[in-house]
Amino acid sequence: MKLAIAYDGWVKKSPGSNEYITHNKIACAGFASSKEFKELVDATIAREYNIDEIDIKIINGDGASWIKESLGEEGVYFQLDPFHKSQAVIRNVENKKDAHKLIKMLNEGKAEESLEYIAKLMIEQKDDEKKMRKLEKLYNYLVANKEGIRPYQKREEIKIPEAPEGIEYKHLGTMENNIFDTLASRMNAGKMSWTKKGANNLAKILALKTSGKLYSVIETYLNGNISEEKLAEIKEEIELSAADVNKKQKKAKTYHIQRGGMPFEGCVMTNGRKTIREILSYKCLSELKVI
Repeated sequence: MKLAIAYDGWVKKSPGSNEYITHNKIACAGFASSKEFKELVDATIAREYNIDEIDIKIINGDGASWIKESLGEEGVYFQLDPFHKSQAVIRNVENKKDAHKLIKMLNEGKAEESLEYIAKLMIEQKDDEKKMRKLEKLYNYLVANKEGIRPYQKREEIKIPEAPEGIEYKHLGTMENNIFDTLASRMNAGKMSWTKKGANNLAKILALKTSGKLYSVIETYLNGNISEEKLAEIKEEIELSAADVNKKQKKAKTYHIQRGGMPFEGCVMTNGRKTIREILSYKCLSELKVI
């Protein structure tokens, strides 16, 4: 499962507040190859932003290869996610004093000094195979992501343009929170398990919700405004199903029709149940074009 979050800066949560939130945040998620997911991300960004006005893209991530698909394009830079950078140190450096010192070096963007410090620790722990393996793992991880160790604000080669009025460019590092808020809090709740198809579909819905577009998309379907692409997909599905007409039909069982009121009548209202009831309040089930 892959998740990408894009935004163009930070704004104050409310006038006079010291809290900030990301501005114009959009999300996309799902199962896809690195190339396919990059195309999805690029298309999502192009739909929401004027790409001709984008001079710089900072890609913040944990160093996975799919995250770096855009590197090499003009104006695109990679930054190793601060959380994952610190997490790697804490997991592999057992001495807390050494770990704290190393994290400070990394946050200051001292890549070479950080690697030299790890090498020094490896020499000191040469007789402890377990500690040596952990330090070697950390060293290799940082070497593989060396270009992203230095925070983007501290890089001379990145010329950050002046932010629009009301927007600020702050440090990056919201990825773990976004993973939890967008996907994990819903998909991992109650130790749920999913089929790949089900997880992929739900991830797309959750991404729309994070982007603030879920209800507008639902409204589009309820009003019958289906895109040409979707109509072609439905037509193809119908044509493929037509082959079943010539098949010998099995004897069908007879079932009595049961009638009832609105779904979840008299039940505790969860957000999901409330949404379903709101959808059905627009039109009855038989009138829905897509559901």
